[in-house]
Amino acid sequence: MNIRKYLYFSYAYCRKYNFPQLYNKFLKEISSNISIDTTRNLLTELLLHCNKSVPYYAKLMNNLSIERIIYEKPEVYLSQLPILTKDIIRANFEQLKSTDLAQRKWYLNTSGGSTGEPIILIQDAEYNDKSTAISLLFSYLVGRELGEAEVRLWGSEKDVFDGTMGWKATFFNFLRNTTYMNAFQMTPEKMRDFLKLLNKKPPKLIVAYAQAIYELAKFAEDEKITLVPQKAIITSAGTLYAWMRQKIETVFQCKVFNRYGSREVSDIACEKPGEQGLWVAPWGNYIEIVDDDNNPVPAGVEGNILITSLTNFAMPLIRYKIGDRGILSPEYKSGQILQQVSGRNVDTFKTQSGTLIDGEYFTHLLYFKNWVHKFQIIQKSYLEITIKIIKSNSDYLAEELDDIVAKCKLMMGKDCVVNFEFVDRIPVNKSGKYRYTISEVI
Repeated sequence: MNIRKYLYFSYAYCRKYNFPQLYNKFLKEISSNISIDTTRNLLTELLLHCNKSVPYYAKLMNNLSIERIIYEKPEVYLSQLPILTKDIIRANFEQLKSTDLAQRKWYLNTSGGSTGEPIILIQDAEYNDKSTAISLLFSYLVGRELGEAEVRLWGSEKDVFDGTMGWKATFFNFLRNTTYMNAFQMTPEKMRDFLKLLNKKPPKLIVAYAQAIYELAKFAEDEKITLVPQKAIITSAGTLYAWMRQKIETVFQCKVFNRYGSREVSDIACEKPGEQGLWVAPWGNYIEIVDDDNNPVPAGVEGNILITSLTNFAMPLIRYKIGDRGILSPEYKSGQILQQVSGRNVDTFKTQSGTLIDGEYFTHLLYFKNWVHKFQIIQKSYLEITIKIIKSNSDYLAEELDDIVAKCKLMMGKDCVVNFEFVDRIPVNKSGKYRYTISEVI
């Protein structure tokens, strides 16, 4: 009997979380051939809710017969709605709220830093439950059941700032049988200790920032540290390039599975053993691919990814331009298949002592800053960081800049110079991709 899973789910039931029931439901459905109607029915339900309870969409839908959602394919109706961007969300924040928000257990979240333009969003308990269930399912599909050992090479700015982990997080990690290594503090000593841990008792699954696990693999290779074969690795929070995958799989002697998601819409898709592409969970999100003029592109052609979240009714994101590019497969295998995801690039910053710091650490310092419209953080040298910021209409406090400087120095050293440049434009690179962190230190 999996006692940790039993205890974790029992605690969740007591707290009235619904993700255990959803997880078991998804597990049951995944064993059969899930029809495309699963996503269509959820899409229909979302669109009817938007027409009734979300002022921004209700106004747009006045020009479209709502009956067509029911009698036609909902994805056809969906394609007639305008694309949602971060600027539109900022400008229509109040109108995008569901009118039944008071009856929902809602909370604020931000978008990620992959495009350098964080925004504030509203999510609720239902969204959280479904997102949690899908995340657990992705881990199960690559070989790890909840309660079995998992190690995460992940970012924890709270651990850096406070120096310790709270009792509640410690309790949850015990129930989930999850051990953390902080991707924001990868000193040579800590990397050696982490590799020793993996050699002593390989977990069922390693979940890691793509760039961080790649750097760890390079460190093990450079230091001639041989690892015993691991079971499986899921990478996320950054682009997994083919050369990164090859290095990671060679060093850790196991398969790497790429996972795609974001803070706005949670986990979207994940690779499955023995299959090509990333499988899109049919209960979570619906994907479209468009060109730079927002016209649909054929399956197999790269374009801009649009996401419609099927789980967030508190502040629906419909045809949301997430800022990434990808290719959608013409196949439907119990869900949409993303042949490829591209467009994210996280650089690792380096200190003189050899400590590696995932660029996500620095992007987190600019979350929930209303005065930041867009940013880019550049490591010029071991002791110099430049932060380029396009300001929004809001203004900043001097204390906020001081706090950012202090937290940069915490990682880079007290002699590090942090420069702020307030600019009107931050260009993309030659490939057309935006880099929100750049290290110029070789």
